[in-house]
Amino acid sequence: MEEKRVIDIKQEILSANDIAAEAFRRKLTAQKTLFVDIMSSPGAGKTTLLLALVRHLDHDASIGVIEADIASYVDAQKIKEAGIAVVQLQTHGICHVEMSMVSRGYRAFAGRRFDYLFLENIGNLVCPAQFDTGAHVRIMLLSVPEGYDKVYKYPLMFSAVDALVITKTDYLALNPDFDMDELEKQARILNPTLEIFKTSARTDKGIAELADWIAAKRNESIGCDASATNERDPDNKGGI
Repeated sequence: MEEKRVIDIKQEILSANDIAAEAFRRKLTAQKTLFVDIMSSPGAGKTTLLLALVRHLDHDASIGVIEADIASYVDAQKIKEAGIAVVQLQTHGICHVEMSMVSRGYRAFAGRRFDYLFLENIGNLVCPAQFDTGAHVRIMLLSVPEGYDKVYKYPLMFSAVDALVITKTDYLALNPDFDMDELEKQARILNPTLEIFKTSARTDKGIAELADWIAAKRNESIGCDASATNERDPDNKGGI
């Protein structure tokens, strides 16, 4: 009887993705671009937080956004109307973004360079945690209306990110069951080095602190003064 061969397709896909992601990360590092992957479940407030965040980053910084959605241009349109360069990715049912999609999105900027490049990933707390997108920094959002117990249900996401951003904290008074202390305790069991920010885009709470942390990450990851900007795209204008 012939021996059976088992081929781990998932492992092969992830391995190829990781190789491409590391090459992309090195490329952006050389261009002094910090790439930030923002992940969350649907409705946690990724677009709203992103629009609040860019207002607190260096005003001379050039910023680009790769907006990923299963369908529609709604969020990309909001980013475009804010004067931020944006490229829309539509996955048509695929529940995560992988490196081939990021590369196609980045090429759509037609050679423009940025100080900060953001990926607004698909709203999903499962699949995106498994795929390296070439980002220097990975951020997870968890909104107060979702409940603190997501930390028990989706441990991989909490363990895979550099920062947890708790959004919509202005709803805390309406959700007395949200146990902030237990969330922080369990999140740090999963990820001892995790940074945690408590924010509200509506009131601007915590946004400046998050922006400062991201700017410091640019200095740390790219090896340049966070106030130094990329001169290749001074107007920072873009469209879908």
